[in-house]
This record gives sequence, C-alpha cells and structure tokens, in this order.
Amino acid sequence: MAVDDSLVRKYRRHGLAMAAFVCAVVFAADDLTVVAPASSPLSPPPPVPALELETLTVTGTPLRRRVTDVTSTVSVIDEAAIDASNADYVMDMIDQLPGVYTRKEGVYGRHAIELRGLGSNCRRIQTLVDGRPEKMSLFGCTVTQTLPLANVERIEVVRGPESVLYGSDAMGGVVNIITKRREDEGFESSVLTSYGSNSTVHSVLRHGGKIGAFDYYGTYDRKQTDGHRANSAYEADFGSLRLGYQLDEVWRAELSGQFFRDKGEDPGPVTAPYTHDDVMKYKRWSWNANLLGNWDNGTAFSFTLYNNSGTHRFHMPSIGDYWYSDDRTTGTLTKLSLTLHDDDRIRDVLTLGHDYQYQWAEPRSAWVRYAKASYGPGANFMDFGPYSTHSHDFFAFNELTIGPVVNTVGLRMHYDNHRHEWEALPQLGLLWHVNARTALRGKIGKGFRLAKYSELHLFPAHNEDLDPEEVWSYELGLTHDLTDWLSLAITGFYMDVRNEVQTVPNPKPPPASINVNSDDYTIRGIESTLTIKPCAGLLAEFSYTYMDIEDPSGSNHANRQGKPESVFNGVVSYTWRDLRLSMEGKYVTGLYDANLLAGSAVEKVDDFFVANAKLSYQLREGLELFAGVDNLFDKDYEEIPGYVMPGITAFCGMKMEF
Repeated sequence: MAVDDSLVRKYRRHGLAMAAFVCAVVFAADDLTVVAPASSPLSPPPPVPALELETLTVTGTPLRRRVTDVTSTVSVIDEAAIDASNADYVMDMIDQLPGVYTRKEGVYGRHAIELRGLGSNCRRIQTLVDGRPEKMSLFGCTVTQTLPLANVERIEVVRGPESVLYGSDAMGGVVNIITKRREDEGFESSVLTSYGSNSTVHSVLRHGGKIGAFDYYGTYDRKQTDGHRANSAYEADFGSLRLGYQLDEVWRAELSGQFFRDKGEDPGPVTAPYTHDDVMKYKRWSWNANLLGNWDNGTAFSFTLYNNSGTHRFHMPSIGDYWYSDDRTTGTLTKLSLTLHDDDRIRDVLTLGHDYQYQWAEPRSAWVRYAKASYGPGANFMDFGPYSTHSHDFFAFNELTIGPVVNTVGLRMHYDNHRHEWEALPQLGLLWHVNARTALRGKIGKGFRLAKYSELHLFPAHNEDLDPEEVWSYELGLTHDLTDWLSLAITGFYMDVRNEVQTVPNPKPPPASINVNSDDYTIRGIESTLTIKPCAGLLAEFSYTYMDIEDPSGSNHANRQGKPESVFNGVVSYTWRDLRLSMEGKYVTGLYDANLLAGSAVEKVDDFFVANAKLSYQLREGLELFAGVDNLFDKDYEEIPGYVMPGITAFCGMKMEF
C-alpha cells in the first residue's frame, strides 16, 4: 500500500522522539539480564500494607491491570473515599486529583472540567459509564450533572491523551465510571437523605440483590435547592438500573440504563443579573448491553452495544437566547485480550478492538424559526440540520512485561464519513519497577478530536472549514514509597496542542465572532502528590499542579480559559471507632475564565481558597448520621467571572442500610 507523503510529513516532527523512546524501551529490556527477578511485578508484589496500592485495578482492557503496572498516569477513587466526601457528582469527586480542575456556578448543576488544561465541557475528555461514552453528539460535550454518585462504585481517571483504548475524544484524558452491582448472594437496600442551607434537599434510594446467577442494582437520586442567589433554583431527578446474568463459568450478560431530567434557573452575572426566569432544561436517557467473557488461560472478551439520547431546551429571555434540540449517539465497542505468553519472567498481552459510532442531531423547528428571525441574513449561511455521521475505529494495544519492565505500544486507526480519511493515533509507554519502592514511567501519545456539528454548522460563528484538533503529549513520572506510610508521585508533562477550536472576534464581520482553529501552542506542567498514612484510620493526601500555558499577546487569553496556573489540593480523613472526619481544601491561582454565553471576554479571576468538612457517626448498625460544611471559612470567590459562589453553607442527614 502506498504511503501518503502528507502523512509522512505530518509525523516527521515526532519521529525522532518516538524512535528515541523505542530505543529506551529496547535498552531497558536488554538490561534485564542483570536485574534481580525478585522485584518482578509477575512475582508476588512487594508488601505495602499501609498504603494498600496493590489492590487498585483499572479496566481499560477486558483483562484488569494493577495501577502500579500501567504505563499511563491513573488515579482510582473507591467507594470508601466517595462516602467520606461532601461530593454529590462524579466531577466533584475527582476535583481533588492532581492535574484536574473543575468549576461550577452553584451547588448543583453543570460542571466544567479540565484534565491537564484540556476539557471544554468534556469535549476533549472521554467520559465513560460501564464502557458507554456519555456524550451529547450535537455539541460533543458531556452533560456532567447527569453523573451523580448515586450509582457509582469507583472512578478511574487517566490523565493525558489515551485515544488508543478509549477513543478519539480522549485528548486530555479519561473519566471512566464503574457502577454498582451486587456480587454476593442476598439483598441490600439503603436510604440517604439530607437537608441544608438554601432549602437544599438531597435524597438517594438504592436497592440491589443477587439470586443465583441473576443480579440487579437500582438507584434513584433527587436534588432540589432554592439556590444561593435570586433566580438560581435547581431540581433534578436521576434513576439507574443495572441487570446481570452469569450464563456459565465464562460468559456474563449485562443490561443497564439511566434516565435524567433537570430544571435549572440561571441568575446571570452579579453585575447584570437575569430577572426574566431564564431556565435551562435537560433530559437524557441512555442504555447499554454488555456481553463479557473471561477464560482461565488469560483470554478475555467484551462487547458493548449502547445508545445515548437527549432533549435540551433553554429559554434565556434576559440575553435574547433560546435553544431546543434532540440528539442521539449509538454504537458498538468490541475488545479481545489475548495472553500470548506467560511465565515467571515474561508476559505478553495483546488487545484488539473495533469501535463503531453513529451520531445524529437536529435543532427543533421552534429553534430554527427563532434563529431565522433573530439572526436575519446571517441565518441564510447556516445549516439547520439534521446532521448525522458515523465512524469506524480499529485498534491494537500490546503490553509486554519482562521482569520489572512493562512496555506498551498501541495504535488506533480512525475513519469517519465527514472527512473520508484515516487518522493514526499511536502511543508508546514504558514502566520500570526500579525496586520494591520505586517506579519510573514514561509515555508518548497522540490525541485527536473532530469538530462537532455546533462548531461546523450552527450559530453565526460557525465555520465549515475547521480542521480536527490534535495534541502530542510527552510525560515522565516517578513514584517512590519513602516509608511504609509515606509515598510520593511526580509527573512532568509537555503537550503540543494544534488546531484547537476557539471562538474569537471576527476580523471581517459580520458575524461578530467566528470559530477558528488556533495556532499551535504548548502546555507544560508538573503534577505531584504526597500520600501519608502514618497509622490506622488516618489518611492524608496533598497534591500540587503547575501548568505553563502559552498565552500569546492579543489572543484574548483563549488558550487559558478555564485553566488555572497552579492548584493546591489537600484531603485528610480520620476514622476512630464509629466516628469519621474528613476535610478537603483547594487553593487556585492564575485562573482565566468568562461567561461566554453572556458575551463576556476572558479575564483573570481572583485567586481563591475554599475548604469543606464532613463528620459522620455510626449510631448503630445500619444507621449513620452525618453533617457537613462547605466553604468552611466563608470565603468570597468566583470560578466564573460574575458568578459568586455560595458563602458558608451547611447540611445534615442520615443514611440507613438494611
């Protein structure tokens, strides 16, 4: 097959770096003849009873892998950490991780998230629920308030491009959500309810059971608040159900789904409050069917059929805006992991897969009539849909473990009917367990995202000539257990971002603004985490993230929007008998942001510090009382200019299990 010269030129810039990385892998593997095999990750893992890191696994392939044996930078949040926190949403929960920044306008509602400076309402982050991509096709974003913690068992966060295993949108990383299931014979139920400031009510019902080969788990979550400002009330309902059946010793079938609806008032910026009942309404429903196989010989298979649909309706009379649309995403994901070789020293696992996705979206006729009346002649240049596209991805990922060294190499080939072109997404990784306490990690990878319908065809700022976004990422990391109770992790990363879709002033209006591909720019950063567990019941984790984001003069800080320069995080939890106390704090500096919906410019946000605390007490078996305080020190701060966050607020409640 002939090689396209343009493709060769496209990757020439990165060829030398990737070749050097491959050499490092080869030399590392060659040096294994002088490394004592006692430290091999294939042997029983070295004891780390205080930090308990070896119990954590990740699920990027059908065969689970230990976090300590993955070449990517991964954090896993388990159920115990979720229960100890004040968090209501998945995005609240991951906010304390290094390299992660989330921002919101109020207690409940939508969150924006950035992983290493790439996010844009999760357009550049892959969000998965039990293997199902949780994305809105029209805008390419994740409606993050549809992801409460009610049905969440654990959360895996991968930082940095991870397109090979998780798909083309994983430019900044991956948020992988695994939902609850009942694994032991019998039944379980729980009720959680709380009441707090601003007439905030939160209730969660859970019930699960296992009868022989059949298991099920259902949840219902209700949120309601008057809000901390005038015209900021919010209410939401969420329900989920997961069914499973163990067909035999190898095969398992699953069917799961969820439904979400909410209604949120938008109070507008404090400098110009909205006073005309500005409301956003979301309805989303999704389901997926999984067939899973796991053999004793190290072979595993997974097949997922999924659908994700939604209806969005906004009525914003204060700023003369209206929106009404439907969208749908349907797809299949097939993965097969084969253990090609496995002995005391060498293990080789190959994962092959195919990813098919069909996306459809259409603005409702009510919005089309509104747009034609509002945009005037500009509407003549807009495509009002409906829109549809489909893509095929084929991928291969190989993990070769030789003694204490893990080498990974992967490639995803993406094809879509929008461009009729193949896009290659390669990745190389290396992990070296230097000894029982120290590990070095390195990775090179490419991320990729196609512009979505809203950017290409809708609104006066649309641009049908937008090129795909790309990022090349390079990272090096070190983890070291200083003692049995003290651990340090440091990762440095460098990302070359290209063609990021940005909305900027139009040099030749009308329209006033236009979507364009950005010039190349870089994000350089470092993440560090210190984990302390000096005694039973006490755990503390402190992290610091610094990012140097290229910000050319006259660019309206477009590269910096929603991306802080420095973030300090701290989480401390202590358990004594039936009492549990947790505290968390965050200090943010160098943040730029804007309310673009209201036509604001990106501007510097004042540095801020916010702390939360939660106390719970197990009154008796099956009954827990809890109380918490958010913004413990009553700080005045904003995460989005003009949207003042709540002052000190409190809540209390109880959880019953039976």
